[in-house]
Amino acid sequence: MPKETSSLLPTASTAASASPVAQQQRPPATATSVLPSFRTLISDGAVLNNTGSTARDHLANERTYLAWMRTSLALIGASLGLLKWDAVSDVAGYIVATLGVVCLISSTERYFTNMKHLEQGKFVPNVRGILVVVVVIVGAIIGAFVLHFHNDL
Repeated sequence: MPKETSSLLPTASTAASASPVAQQQRPPATATSVLPSFRTLISDGAVLNNTGSTARDHLANERTYLAWMRTSLALIGASLGLLKWDAVSDVAGYIVATLGVVCLISSTERYFTNMKHLEQGKFVPNVRGILVVVVVIVGAIIGAFVLHFHNDL
């Protein structure tokens, strides 16, 4: 009979203790981890302590903001195309431009809110923002159907 050897695979208890993610817990928020004022962020920039996943979280927040920025610029560009196109009413172009500007403003607000919450060690789901986006999209679809069947679009 072959002699049994211990497995080289880590067990659940050793995997949790050896995992770098498990060891990199964010320290509790203190009064010194609050971000500086908006004016200081613009003029001096922010230098944050890179403890745990601070840099990774802030970079993910920035990537998300830039994706929303790209989406809003695409909407504004599409609105310019709709305004130049004679087969489409100008109302559609203005609606798409308004959606682009609202997207730009709300994404900027969300970026800075997330930055503040990340520094406080908090996570706040964006339930309200998601509901607003869904309602606006459904409203835009209904409005497009109404305008299309009234031959105004």
